[in-house]
Amino acid sequence: MSNLFNIKVLKVAWPVCLGYLPMGLACGMFAQKVGLGLWEVAGMCLILYAGSGQFISMAMIMQSASVISIVLTIFVVNLRHFLFSSTLVRYLKGKSPLFLAFYGYEITDESFAMNLSAFEKGDWSPGEAVRLNVIAHSTWLLSNVAGYLGSELIAVDTQLVGYALTSMFIGLWSFYLDERKMLLAGMLAGVLAVALSLFIGYRLHVVLAAVAAAALAAFFEYRAQGRGER
Repeated sequence: MSNLFNIKVLKVAWPVCLGYLPMGLACGMFAQKVGLGLWEVAGMCLILYAGSGQFISMAMIMQSASVISIVLTIFVVNLRHFLFSSTLVRYLKGKSPLFLAFYGYEITDESFAMNLSAFEKGDWSPGEAVRLNVIAHSTWLLSNVAGYLGSELIAVDTQLVGYALTSMFIGLWSFYLDERKMLLAGMLAGVLAVALSLFIGYRLHVVLAAVAAAALAAFFEYRAQGRGER
């Protein structure tokens, strides 16, 4: 237990946990309004473990969407996790398939950003990355449960979670503001997301914008590296 909550890991994990608290509380409150039970909320946090996915699934449940449409929507929304896994796998060489499976299961947008930043600095191990993921996951689960239990005592507009989510991503993005390509890619993704939101719903516009901006940035970086080798 002491290894899990060591100072080094906590220093990297605290921005993610701080962002998860208000979002998790709002998610738990929303789940209670939708009519889910406490164990269903906890199960969703453990099995799905995706903030955007949980909010979207609950919104679709309120609209009486079919199970198949909910599953397919969540699958598409979370396709970006394949990109996260492929990006981080180079730092996990020599690890067992079980370790890699658990690590991939625990990846979220926020833990990916913090782990990638820590790995790139060089003083970060796969074990520390997993501990960060577990701390973040535990925070998300507990905050959801707390939000569900406190939903009858505290009246909070769940739409405020959008502001908390945006603020957290801006905070995570700030770690890369000293890199011109990351700054431009982030700005492009934001513009594309706003434009696509006029035509595409269920948060898919965010996924498409992020993938398009990242792909374009990777393309220009690849071209720049090719010219350098020449």
